[in-house]
Amino acid sequence: MLTDQDIFNRYQVKKAEFEKQADITLVGHSLFDMWSDISPKIQLRGKRVANLGISGVSARQYLNVIIKPQLINYLGKKVFIFLGVNDIVKEPEYSHAKVLDWICDIWQALVKISPESEFFLLEATPVNNIATTDNPPIIALNNYLRKNCPKGLTFIDTWQDFVGKDGKLDLTLCTDGLHFNRKGYEVLTRKLTQYL
Repeated sequence: MLTDQDIFNRYQVKKAEFEKQADITLVGHSLFDMWSDISPKIQLRGKRVANLGISGVSARQYLNVIIKPQLINYLGKKVFIFLGVNDIVKEPEYSHAKVLDWICDIWQALVKISPESEFFLLEATPVNNIATTDNPPIIALNNYLRKNCPKGLTFIDTWQDFVGKDGKLDLTLCTDGLHFNRKGYEVLTRKLTQYL
């Protein structure tokens, strides 16, 4: 499990990305961070994207390591937040309500940076036979977040876009039962583009 120091170290590697002025901002975990490995210059509908994803980060860590020290100073007009799933396995204080609290604290801090931006929260995507977690706790978290997502933070359903016939992450969309391959990122691109 990545420590807070590991998360800060990854931020330092990506500091130029955090300082980039772009039309769209991605705030999240590895499913955003690793997108840059496949597409180093991500664009959505021709718009510039700042990828502030950090692999392995929990919502609590993003709040404490990135948000509270004010390491984000610029946001695009559209901000996509993809956090929560890592908290299931990483955070001793984990509960659905706690994750929502952390996400809301992140969102409210981001609103202060850019009050005119639109903010979106992505549903956690399914997994397929990974050691750390399974789909039932992810589904439970998603249901809680969907039901309790505050006004002003638009919840984006993603599950059906990535689930296979067996109810798990479609293996044609991933590299390891968790992280997306190029085809998976094509699905994510189509999903996010609907909100631009």
